[in-house]
Amino acid sequence: MSKSAKSAARHETAFASWIRRNGYPPAEAVERFLEMSDYFLGELETLEPSEREKMISEARAYLQRRSTEDSFTMQFPTVYLCKDKHGRQLRYTVTLTIGEDQAEWIGRVWADDEYLGEVTGSGSGPKANYLALARMHIESQIDCQDAIVKRPLPDQW
Repeated sequence: MSKSAKSAARHETAFASWIRRNGYPPAEAVERFLEMSDYFLGELETLEPSEREKMISEARAYLQRRSTEDSFTMQFPTVYLCKDKHGRQLRYTVTLTIGEDQAEWIGRVWADDEYLGEVTGSGSGPKANYLALARMHIESQIDCQDAIVKRPLPDQW
């Protein structure tokens, strides 16, 4: 494996982890990752200025390309948008656990670059649209005091 291919693989792994922790869709995350990721900024610190620009350019092109490929993007949950009562733009993802006649969900919520926490819930009924039910519940709870519980993000999900 060439040095460039090894770098691309490392960048992709760090990018995937960063996306999960920051709640962005892959295609919208590339620039923020390059500007804010501790991993990527640390990589740049070890390089000469001329090498930095080359690395940034190569990483941007590679990650933008990967962010359009289904084989990469399908490993991430869909990111939904809503606003709180103050008009602040929020992002959230939904993780569903579906049983025979019921479902439980976890909604993870972010505002800008801050992870706010989780909204959990459940619902039941035959042939229920659990995703729609979960989304309505999460969006209705966002403005309720103590509805978003601050828990650490899991390492894997």
